[in-house]
Amino acid sequence: MSTRGGLVVLHIDGLGRDSLLRAVEEGGMPEVARLLGQEGYTALPYRCGIPSTTPFAQAGILYGDNREIPSFRWFDRDAGAVIQFGAGSTFKQVAHKYFHGTRPLCENGACIAACYPAGADETFGLAYRDRQYSGTGANRSAAQVLAPWAANPAHLADLLGHGVLAVAGVTAKALRERASGRQPSRAYVIDDMLEEVFLHHVTRYAVGQAMDDGYPAIYAGFYAYDETGHAFGPDDPYTRRMLVHVDHSIAAVAGRRRGNRSGREYQMVVLSDHGQIPTRRFDAQDGRHLGALLADWLPGCLVEEHNGKSFGTQKVPQTRVLLTYSGGLGHLYFASFPDRMPLPEIRRRFPGLAEQLAGLDRLAFVLGRDRGVNVALAPAGELRWGAGDAGEARELLERFDDPDVLARQLDRLNSFGRSGDLILFGAYDGRTQVNLENQAGGHGSIGGEQAHPFLMVKEEWGLDTSHVEGAHQLHPLLIDLRRRFTGR
Repeated sequence: MSTRGGLVVLHIDGLGRDSLLRAVEEGGMPEVARLLGQEGYTALPYRCGIPSTTPFAQAGILYGDNREIPSFRWFDRDAGAVIQFGAGSTFKQVAHKYFHGTRPLCENGACIAACYPAGADETFGLAYRDRQYSGTGANRSAAQVLAPWAANPAHLADLLGHGVLAVAGVTAKALRERASGRQPSRAYVIDDMLEEVFLHHVTRYAVGQAMDDGYPAIYAGFYAYDETGHAFGPDDPYTRRMLVHVDHSIAAVAGRRRGNRSGREYQMVVLSDHGQIPTRRFDAQDGRHLGALLADWLPGCLVEEHNGKSFGTQKVPQTRVLLTYSGGLGHLYFASFPDRMPLPEIRRRFPGLAEQLAGLDRLAFVLGRDRGVNVALAPAGELRWGAGDAGEARELLERFDDPDVLARQLDRLNSFGRSGDLILFGAYDGRTQVNLENQAGGHGSIGGEQAHPFLMVKEEWGLDTSHVEGAHQLHPLLIDLRRRFTGR
């Protein structure tokens, strides 16, 4: 391969810019502090857009196109299926509909532990939280990556030492949480162990292999911090300590930028896709799921949640209602109907339903669409705006963020045909948000740091992110860096 320069992009999942800078200030990320202080890096703020989720943001970063990805989970009417990412990913059912005519960031390169392949020649069989690894031909499987990695005693010693500490730490933390009355999700505790002990180490190793192989562009995702934040909350000391391991991985990659076998001189970018905020569960006060409330309001209908729970009649329901959750963001679909339903039609078919939802103190507002106009239903009443500015919703939206920016971001989400017939936003008190899932920390919605990630680059490169209101607007900046450093 050519010995020209290269670009390696490290994606740190769920780490907001404020949290990054706080960790540096507290001494928890010495390598990042060194990069910021000695190597001329700067942590630029940008807005990831809404939804503040990994699949949406990463599609924008890697392809420059994240349209019709309305959340971590959504309902595709044509496929008749809930589309989601993670261990049970179903995106492959609809992947053919996406990214046509785009220029993937990793073309002829390597894309490691991401939601999408991004045009890469090599993924090392590692996908975003997908533990059923596979690969054929030149695209190696995870087993092929693991064999030489496991053959090195230093790697095994590192894994064993790190693994024992991580498993013991997470287990002890979970027991303390339960003893104090808090209930971290068991699934997230287990996932955290797997992410922290296994995938994080293997991903770091695969990045080094890709650099040794001389791929011109390399993208890799690290997810342990986000998983820990979901389990225990982003402000928890254990979650913050997870950034020490993230910092070690950044240092390991930084140290190989010039000393790799390919002879390429890599330039490194570190970025995050979204942040995370403390949350409280929707059913915390009375144990009632949103689906159960809807079933009471819609007699004769079957109400299903994406997690498998169902409420209401099971016998020839009048209407099938489907709820998909992503942190503090929910999508409500009238799945029996072939197209997304405008708000006037919802009101005609289901009188009072939208207003009942808007009256819940656990929701900030409910968003619908009426002939291209956004309609927010909130305790203050019905608020309308178009694509230009916040309009009648200014006072409502400024509780969460810059109202005009947020109005544009919400207008874009609300224009997607695959968004819910109604979009639900968890109540937010300026710090904590109501979460529709079982999480202590979350993202996906609006409010606080969840929509404010960072792009860490060298100041001398002259990048400006002040205009970036969505992760898809990062793509041309990264493509330009790739062209500068690789000559391609």
